[in-house]
Amino acid sequence: MKESLNQIAEITASISNFVWPLFLPFLVLSSLFIAYITITRLRSSDPSSEKISFKKMMGPASISLGAKIGTGAIIGVLGSLNKLSNAGQGFIEGIVLWGILGACVLIPLTYSETFISRRLNQSPVDYIKHNISRYAAWIYSLSLVVLYIFGFGGFQFNGIDTVTSIVVSKTTGETLTEMQRYLFVIVPIIIVASGIILTKKHTLFINSLSGMIGLAVISYFAFFFIFLGLTADHIPVFLSRAWAGFTNPLTMAIGAPIGLIFGLQRIIQTSEAGLGTSPLAAAEGKDMSPHNAAMTQVIPTAITVAVSLLITSYITSYGIAHHLIMLPADGISRLSGFFNTAISVTGSFGLVVMSVFAILSGVTTLLGSYFFLTQLFINNRENTNIAIYMALIVIAGTLAVFGFNIIFDVVDILLFAVSGLNVLALTVYLAAVCRTKDSSEPQSLRSSEERTA
Repeated sequence: MKESLNQIAEITASISNFVWPLFLPFLVLSSLFIAYITITRLRSSDPSSEKISFKKMMGPASISLGAKIGTGAIIGVLGSLNKLSNAGQGFIEGIVLWGILGACVLIPLTYSETFISRRLNQSPVDYIKHNISRYAAWIYSLSLVVLYIFGFGGFQFNGIDTVTSIVVSKTTGETLTEMQRYLFVIVPIIIVASGIILTKKHTLFINSLSGMIGLAVISYFAFFFIFLGLTADHIPVFLSRAWAGFTNPLTMAIGAPIGLIFGLQRIIQTSEAGLGTSPLAAAEGKDMSPHNAAMTQVIPTAITVAVSLLITSYITSYGIAHHLIMLPADGISRLSGFFNTAISVTGSFGLVVMSVFAILSGVTTLLGSYFFLTQLFINNRENTNIAIYMALIVIAGTLAVFGFNIIFDVVDILLFAVSGLNVLALTVYLAAVCRTKDSSEPQSLRSSEERTA
């Protein structure tokens, strides 16, 4: 079985390496176009004097932040750093500057896609169907569900699994077998997430997200500032290595910097800019103006980028410098090295915080994925969506233990499919807006049936 999974992983990795360099120019140029037209045409014609209410922000912000921040914020970046190292890039810290450059392009995209969705009162599925085709909307919905529950969910299970294994090893000296990890770590997480979903109580769902993600983020930032203070002598080293990796990039055969490609992949994966999940999360705040709804989604996106890219890269850089992390390495080894680095500097405090962050943020991402499932397949019966959700998280949890590498590569392919369709639909719509004399709804937004009639 493992041999078959490895073969599939190699195929998916080859596909990902082929499509992303080709997709990159379209993504960057389209994102800049979308942000520019949204701000200069749509936003200027839709002013809002409404103040942002903290109470109104809580629901959509909790869903967005809870779904975005998870162990993938660590695992995904570690995977990209590993790919850079494996490709021959010595200054892997350069991904931070490449990622920041990508964030400057993609974070405005978060604002734009949310603003447009609320202004049109359409979900990404709707405007993809109207501007591309029903078939494209179906592919988008299916790909996003699989990406979130199977891919991102797999990251969460793997992170929780690894943290638990480290805690058990350090406290008891025992090493858990794969089956023990599956039965005593993965299965209980599935039961907890499924239990909250099966209550079918929306208030409990939102409160669970808000409480867990709030505790996870606050404790993680507190840990990082302590870590940063105790390793202040490494800051100049980190910055110099980041600049060296940025100014001397390793490039692919077509000339595209590998750091930029991996940086954009991880920005999309962690912040979910361009995936359409921000408009879906904003659906929770139905009475917010388009501008306020969009700004509410920008905040979790910026926090997620900081947590994932900057913090993970700095801790990894320190770990490599002190021979606590070895790259390239398999997923379990590099994640174990990451946690050992945190523990070596902050002791048991680091172990506790890492454990809390991994478990709570992992569960919130799994819960957030169910919310997106219900928004994508809004016409399904509730029990049908619950059944689909539980089936996918069981598969994700199983592969997280027995075949994790395949999840990482599948995620990169699905990121391409989901972001590509969403960004293309937004580009088509805004191109139609540019052809009109005002910013009213263009003819192209109508459904295919209306245009035919």
